[in-house]
Amino acid sequence: MLNPIFGLLYANKPSCIPPFRHRIRKILSCHSIENIIPLPEEEPLPPWSNFNICTIDDLNNLPKQDTPHFVYLQLFYFHRQRYKDFNSASTDGSKAENHVGSAAVFNNLTKSERLHSYCKVFTSEIYAIFMILSKLRSSKGKKCIIYTDSRSSLEALLHISRQSHPLVNKVFNLYTSLLGEGYSILVCWIPGHIGIIGNEKADSAAREARRISWPYVPLPDIDRILKSKIRRSWQEIWDAQINNKLHFIQPSLRGFKAFNFNRNINVKLVRLRIGHTYFTHQNLLHSEPTPTCQTCNANYTVRHILSECEIFNNCRNKWFGKAHPQLHELLGDPPHFNLFSFVVEIGFMKVI
Repeated sequence: MLNPIFGLLYANKPSCIPPFRHRIRKILSCHSIENIIPLPEEEPLPPWSNFNICTIDDLNNLPKQDTPHFVYLQLFYFHRQRYKDFNSASTDGSKAENHVGSAAVFNNLTKSERLHSYCKVFTSEIYAIFMILSKLRSSKGKKCIIYTDSRSSLEALLHISRQSHPLVNKVFNLYTSLLGEGYSILVCWIPGHIGIIGNEKADSAAREARRISWPYVPLPDIDRILKSKIRRSWQEIWDAQINNKLHFIQPSLRGFKAFNFNRNINVKLVRLRIGHTYFTHQNLLHSEPTPTCQTCNANYTVRHILSECEIFNNCRNKWFGKAHPQLHELLGDPPHFNLFSFVVEIGFMKVI
């Protein structure tokens, strides 16, 4: 907990650096990320425990985009006939705008819970599996197959490590505990939205979950939402820099895509984008006056050379189709296809 009194004490003594939790509190408050209960971390089982998730891949060998729904349904019914002595449990998670829900269908009963809006859809899928495992001890029979349409959840459970999602560790530890009590639990991937009754029920219930009954938010989800909000605020600040020469070329913080240029070309492209080249800035190295274009009576800048100088109008028309193209057209993402052809022709390439 963050006691407000300590914040006042540090505010009255600016020379004292407050601890991280007090520094981060201001950031969280600024971005309206408050009153969140982090999910406690749970240690995974040691590697020598030799427990693994038991999976079935009866429906995992066909490409979903090329397989008709009726083929999957026939395979599923045949699969259920083979495992008819196992109880069937279907899970699903849903995220839409500010609504996150998880649902589980087990023994003809449907249970749904709403999660915090900061949770990812991955968290909702994993939590749905956790809901099933939590109910097994109070159900009849010790054989169960859990059906999920989330490949990412299944992959996460199959590759447990100390870096795993805390809820994944929680599910895996509960799973191994149930195995130790004599339960036989299998996990099977099924394609979603093809008409499998249990999966359709779980999907509808997850979307309709109303009351938040699980208030926790895993740390990876908090980290993701905080980064997202900080980047959004950063973008808003950058959008206001309309007079910044770099903003004109790069209006988005996403950065430029990488291109298969050699290193020499990439270095020159970056120098052109930031406006710092040897030709335009060598005067600073030699304590000389700023170089001036004798024709236009203007300082030599990257903008002047690429877009404004009247001497190169014919070259620009040849390579760019216009005499005075905008800088973002030449240096944006992607850069103009003929940019370096123009630069070579005017003799600027070797002095960038």
